[in-house]
Formats: sequence, C-alpha cells, structure tokens
Amino acid sequence: MRTESPGTIAELPLAAGPRRQDQSQLRRSRILEAARACFGRDGYAGATVARIAREAGVSNGLLYQFFRNKEQLFGVVLKQVVRDWVRAMVPRSDSTETPAQALEGMFRRSVDFCRSTPLLPALLSRDPALQLQRIQMASAERIEPHRKLVASILQSGIASGEFRPDLDVRSAADLICQLQSDYSRRAYADDPRFPLTPALIEAAVRFIHDAVRAR
Repeated sequence: MRTESPGTIAELPLAAGPRRQDQSQLRRSRILEAARACFGRDGYAGATVARIAREAGVSNGLLYQFFRNKEQLFGVVLKQVVRDWVRAMVPRSDSTETPAQALEGMFRRSVDFCRSTPLLPALLSRDPALQLQRIQMASAERIEPHRKLVASILQSGIASGEFRPDLDVRSAADLICQLQSDYSRRAYADDPRFPLTPALIEAAVRFIHDAVRAR
C-alpha cells in the first residue's frame, strides 16, 4: 500500500486557500473597476448595483458579499481615487527635483490628475453639493500628511539656501496646500464662474515661487 509522506494531506488546503483568495481579490477588483466606470459615466444616482454587477460580470448577490450597499462601494471607490491622486501628486522617493521644482511639480500634477479623471466631474455635475461633501470626507485624512510633506520640502529648501531663511514654514505650508486644493477643485468642478486657465496656473506657480524663494 502506498503511504503519503507526513504533512502531505495537511498541506492540500493551504494550496487551495491562496487560489481562492486570489479569485476573491480578482472579483473584488473587477467590481471596483466597474463601479468606478459606472459612477464616472452615470453619476452616483444613475449607477445602480445591478448595472455595476453586470459590468463586473458577477451577480448582485456576489457583489453584496464584498460590499454592504452602493454607499459603501462608492466610499471605497472615492478612497481609491484620492489614493491615486496622492500617488500622482507626491514626488517619488528617487526624484531629483529641487525643493522649488517639487512644490511646482506637486501643484501641476494635482491639477493634471483632476482634469484627467472623469469620475470627479461626472459626480459633481449631478447634485454637486452632496458629492463635493463626499469627496472632501474621503480626502480629510490626507490633509495633515499633505501639510507635513509640503513643510518638509520647505525646510529642505531653507537648508539648501533655495528658500528664505525667515520663512514661516507652518503657515506657508498651509497656504500652499490650500492654494493647491482650491485650484485642483477648479480643475474637476469645471465651473464657468471659476475658470482654470493656463494663465491662472502659471500665475499660481509664480506666486508660490515668489513667496518662498531666497531674496
């Protein structure tokens, strides 16, 4: 009679477990991708659970195994967008940008991301007050890390002699973050009362440089 080596039977479920986890993660990723597309195309109200499930290639019941309801699914999608926004904006760890280039790059990359992400303007074109509140809530936890990052860039610029030695780092970081946030919001809101033109972007960049550079 053939005997199994010790541990063989016990190891079989371990081999199946990761495969099931991979399949589960793949389904969840497909649902989120479909949700992002539906919310971007149809807005929050128009994107139904049934439509999202259909585009993801899953049943409604399977979708509800991952997300309690559309509200939770939408919250996860928004957090993903904010995460991608931060990744697009923040300088890479191996970046060779000077402090001044880093500040300018963050500003420009943030605006570019907001202009090129269809989900944001699609949401704000329908019930803008409600959706703006949702976006701000999803972004809230990023505010302080954003300020600290800008403050660290300012401190690096002071240390290198590129920025004014008397610069109030805390206040300057807060002002730069607010300016970047406001102009990024203009980029995705596309409100004709508050246009965002290339000239305005260049003026904002010059304003930041003039405010912090060494005399």
